[in-house]
Order: sequence, then structure tokens, then C-alpha cells
Amino acid sequence: MITLIQINYSEDHSEKILPLGILSVGSALKKKGYDVQLININERQINSTAEKIAAMKPDFIGISVMTGIQTQHSAEFSKKIKQLGNIPIVWGGIHPTLLPDQCIKEEYIDYVIYGEGEITTLEFAEKFYKDKNFSGILGLIYKKDGKIITNSERPLIENLDAWRLDFSLIDMNQFIFPLSKYKRVIAYKSSRGCPFGCAFCYNFKFNKSRWRVWSEDAVMEDINFLKEKYKIDAIKFYDDNFFVDKERALSLLSKINLPCHLEIRIDFIDDELVAKLKNFNIFDMLIGLESGSERMLQLIDKRFTVERLLQGVRSIAKYGLHATYSFIVGLPSETEKDFNETISVMNQVYKIHPQAGFTVGAYLPYPGSKLYDFSLMQGFVPPQRTEDWGKIDRFRKDFNSPWVNVRKVWVIRECFKILSWDLKILKKWFEFRISHNFYSFPIDIYVVEFLAGIAIEEKWFVGKLMRRLYNKLRNR
Repeated sequence: MITLIQINYSEDHSEKILPLGILSVGSALKKKGYDVQLININERQINSTAEKIAAMKPDFIGISVMTGIQTQHSAEFSKKIKQLGNIPIVWGGIHPTLLPDQCIKEEYIDYVIYGEGEITTLEFAEKFYKDKNFSGILGLIYKKDGKIITNSERPLIENLDAWRLDFSLIDMNQFIFPLSKYKRVIAYKSSRGCPFGCAFCYNFKFNKSRWRVWSEDAVMEDINFLKEKYKIDAIKFYDDNFFVDKERALSLLSKINLPCHLEIRIDFIDDELVAKLKNFNIFDMLIGLESGSERMLQLIDKRFTVERLLQGVRSIAKYGLHATYSFIVGLPSETEKDFNETISVMNQVYKIHPQAGFTVGAYLPYPGSKLYDFSLMQGFVPPQRTEDWGKIDRFRKDFNSPWVNVRKVWVIRECFKILSWDLKILKKWFEFRISHNFYSFPIDIYVVEFLAGIAIEEKWFVGKLMRRLYNKLRNR
């Protein structure tokens, strides 16, 4: 038996998101006849899950790992498994692709699959059960006779339609969640990668700044199955850039005939497109505005200006669509002036589009991104151990950034988040905080965050009531 696992972070409530990475690799293994189980947990379940898995004695365990807190938790899980038995551990996903050499040096990691995992995992499994001669497997790093052997890189998959998801591998009902006014939302991806060259992004290394798609027929087959069998009433697309091909995007939305959440660049937005999205019932868009500083926008190669950014926001507000705008602060070489310009633009965006949502985080230096070497020159000291990358998380309050006070960033993020709630007393208070640059003593934020967490998780009877209130307070 082969076990594939993903470890989520409970504070992000991300265990409800369909684990598309291990589901895709698991589907490839099952199609070839392997006995495979998928496990999706959060960090609170590490010890109990490790004990259960060790007792089942799988032939090997594959772990999907993202850079950040997931790296730390995956390391904790791997160490626990090694304490309980000598089960081979394979790391794959974004973080091992960005830092394969550091990962393979860890005693608790036996193999690293870097790049896309479907074909590499299949070839690894074949050799694992046959003769353990891994020398010809592209995209694999392994240990042999005390030495680390790095095989050549594997090319990207050209025909994604050959690698389809098998939804029977996992209890799909666990991954249907409420979002906005919709009750049965599912996460899904119709493409991989992005052709744009944002200097901070992992896509430069992981997807070679390329964009590849599943065909419309393949996507519609999946969506129609999910609609029929699981009665989904909305989709949250996790494509890095859903609108690379405008005609394909609009064609899919017309065929899907469900409310959708998706990601799009602000410089794709104009009145004509927003009017069409309004008709397709797009209930939220995640849009990376990134910075309010022209200098920082040029540094990260966003290819749009502050004025173009605001023009797109005006179009979205004009048609009453909801959007969540994402910003990055603490970029290398960022000055106080650059930082204040970003907060000022966030405030402008809020005034143009007061129903919008906001998120802002400290810059995370992804190894392999175009900005990484510059970050090192500007004072970033990368962790020397794999698990310590868990401290490098843009949404944590204790991330030690060389360029920004991360705790202050957290307070600002929470202030803007609460502005999207339809409760005048809260809005007025947090507008005051922002306009007066008052970010000390965030006791109010802790209380609101705690209550919102109960509502999001629908804990107890009180949580269910608060979930209803939470949805009413949000301008969706």
C-alpha cells in the first residue's frame, strides 16, 4: 500500500480544501493498479495519524509540501513516522521543488520528487517494487550507499488530459464547504502555471512561467460529475491565472453555469469584461494588486501602474462585483515611503470599492524566484534546516522579515479584512485605526478573530448561529 498525505494548518481552515496535488498523484497510481490511500489532516492530528499509518505499515509515504508552515508540520510528521518505524518517506510538491538539495539532506526524508509528480511517482513506484534501481527516473533525488544522487529534471507534462482526477479516491463530502452565500462549494483547477513573470512568484521555478490547460471537455466532464453526484452549487477555482486565454475562460464559465470564485490580473479588467463576469455570477475574484508603490511594482515586474490598477478597481466597483485584493509589503529594498504608499492605495481602493475584501502579507522569498538572489543581497538569511522554513510564512505574526514589522502587517491586514463586513460600528472604528496609523493594542482584533473562527468552523450551536451572522455581515 502507498500512502499520500497533506498536512494543513488549522488556523487557515485549509483542511476543507480538496488536496488537488495528492489527489492527482494518487489518481495516476490507482489507474496503474497500485493500492493507494489519501490522507488530509491538520497539524493537530499529526501524532495520532502517524501512529495509525505506522500501524498499517505502508510500503512508502508520499508527502505534499508547500513552503511555509506546512514545511514545519510535514517535518514533524516525518520525524514521528521515523520514530515509529523504518517506512520510506518521499517529499514532493512546491517546497521540495524549490529546495530539493536541502530537503534530501534531512535524515527523515529518503526521496525527493521535484517538479510535477505524476509520472515521476509512477516510475518511482515501479522501481521501488521491482529492483530499486532509480538511476533513470527524471525528477528524483535519492540516497544510495551514503551518497545523494540527483537525477536530471523532468520536462513539464504537455497533455494534462492524460492525467485526470479520480474523485472516488477520497471522501469528497469532506471537501465541500460553505463560502459566501453558497453551501456546497468545491475547489478545482482547470490549468497549471502562469505565463507572466512576477518576480516574487514560485511559478518561475515550478512551472517555468508556462501555462497549460485541461481541455474544456475534460473540465466539463469533471464539473458535471461534481454537480450531479455531490450537488455542488459553486466552484472555487485555484488556477494561478484563470484568464490567460480570455475566450477559453468565458467559454468555460458559460458552460459551467455555476457561481465561481477565480483569480485574474487587474490589467485584464475593463468594463466589457466585468459586464460579462457579472452575467456569469462570479461571486468573488482574487486579484493581486501587490503594491501601491510604482517603484515596487517595477521591481516585481507586475507590468501595470498604480493608475491602471485603480482603473480596474473602478470597473469592478461600477458593476458591483465582489473582489478580494491582495497586497505584498516588506519587499526587499522597500522603504517606509514605499510601504506608506501601499497602505494609501489600499485605502483608495477601499473608498472606490467599499464592498471589497483585502489581504496583505509580508513578502516571502521563494527560492528559485527571480527576486530571491536580490533578497539575499538585501539581507534575507534563509533557514539552514528544512523545518525552519515554517517560520517563513507571510501571514504569520512572528515571521522575522528583514524589511518590515510583520506584526504591524498582521494588524493592518485584520483591519482591512473587517472593513468588508457590513457592521457600521466596526467599520468606523477600523477606518479610524487605518486613517490614524493606529496599530497598537490589537485586543479588539483578537476578539473579532476568535469569534470569526468559531463562525467559520461552525463550532457548536453558537458557531452555526454565528456563521449565519458572519455571512450577513459580509458584503457579498
